[in-house]
Amino acid sequence: MSDDVGGGARIVAFTGKGGVGKTTCSSATALHLADRGEKTLLVSSDPSPSLSDILEQNVSGEITDVRGVDCMSALEMDYDMIAERWKDKFGEEVYEVASSFLPVDREIIDYFANAPGIPEEFAIAEILEHYEGNRFDRLVWDTAPAGGTLSLIKLQDKFYGHLGDAVKLYVRIKDRLRSLVEGEVKKSPMQIISEWRQLAQDCLDMITAEDTKFYVVTIPESIGVNETERIIDNLNEFNLNVEKVIVNYLLTDAMCNCKYHSRRADMQERHLNQLRKAYECDPGLVLLPRLPDEIKG
Repeated sequence: MSDDVGGGARIVAFTGKGGVGKTTCSSATALHLADRGEKTLLVSSDPSPSLSDILEQNVSGEITDVRGVDCMSALEMDYDMIAERWKDKFGEEVYEVASSFLPVDREIIDYFANAPGIPEEFAIAEILEHYEGNRFDRLVWDTAPAGGTLSLIKLQDKFYGHLGDAVKLYVRIKDRLRSLVEGEVKKSPMQIISEWRQLAQDCLDMITAEDTKFYVVTIPESIGVNETERIIDNLNEFNLNVEKVIVNYLLTDAMCNCKYHSRRADMQERHLNQLRKAYECDPGLVLLPRLPDEIKG
């Protein structure tokens, strides 16, 4: 990894399949940036996070200063708390929109808050809040395993499209709705839907911005090579900036003093050559060795 991680990016995101060392790479990067005096937030959107375990302190649900490290804070997103914050922020608006279409009670807020995709959608909105704020110089994003992260990005794109369809639908039926809805509403459904759509657009703009860089973490095995190809294809599909491919858990010559490790090193070398052929020039490779001890604390 170069001294200028992410080329000065505002968001440095780590993605890859599960178990390849994304959280370790994210934590090490955040520590490196904080040691340089940059106010850094390390945030995990993994529904099954290990950030608290690696840092050896509870960082779930709230931004927490990392013990012993100036300029570094961390946050594991708690999806139950995200759903509650979503209700606090958007619950009334959901009720306004839903009740303008149908005779519903306030339980509709709980229904939407727990609907598939809503907590994940708001997770990106939480990152956007820190991205647009000035509390932190850098955001290091430890994403969910690749399938979840790519689904999150696709969901954001679909959400934006569906809200556009909702605007068109409302325009067609607004006159009929006006005669059905009793009393005054705080905001028109059109205004609320437009604001939600703008939020979705802002999230998409953040993910695709020039100052958001993605590092794809992988391992030198066939499953890692194949998954890396799929991940990069998907990231390119959404015009995301892939900064580097990190090949983790490499066995060095010094480790190969027995038949078992020598065979594994030969296997790794074959797959590493595949990765070199595909990505050494663009976006480039970073090689990390397997370490003898756990990385934590």
